[in-house]
Amino acid sequence: MRRLTCAIVAAGAVVAADTTTAIVPCNDCPPPTTTTIDCSGATLSQGVIWPPDHSMVPETIMGVTTDSTLMPVMIKITGIHQDEPVNALGSGNTAPDGSGIGMSTAYVRAERAGPGTGRIYFITFTAGDGSGTQCGPITLQANVPHDQGQGFNPVDTGQRYDSTVIPP
Repeated sequence: MRRLTCAIVAAGAVVAADTTTAIVPCNDCPPPTTTTIDCSGATLSQGVIWPPDHSMVPETIMGVTTDSTLMPVMIKITGIHQDEPVNALGSGNTAPDGSGIGMSTAYVRAERAGPGTGRIYFITFTAGDGSGTQCGPITLQANVPHDQGQGFNPVDTGQRYDSTVIPP
């Protein structure tokens, strides 16, 4: 239920009219005509995933804002990709490495290829409020570093592999 502020004018058998303001509950109100969803501050719940123990790690989208008087924002994961092959050498062969397409939370595997510099996941989402207003698609990155020493920041290979697919 949304609350609207309405001006109520009451006139009676008096010469002058009286104007007052009241809060009136509105159950069948049309959606707001202008809404704003701001995805510019979006981040993942875990930007760095450690240790690389092959577990599935939940990644939620945080930092999407809207006017608090409007409809709630719904997050939808639309893609999960990575820069290493799903069953790369030294990765544990535990495909698939991602899940959660169509959901509000992505799950990615805490692993990386042994010979590489680490893995980068690319998680794509949209955010909408049910009235048709949305932002996205926006892609955020989560890193699984090779180690916590010199190679802490993975180097993007430039390749993209669908994390949700089990390779043949």
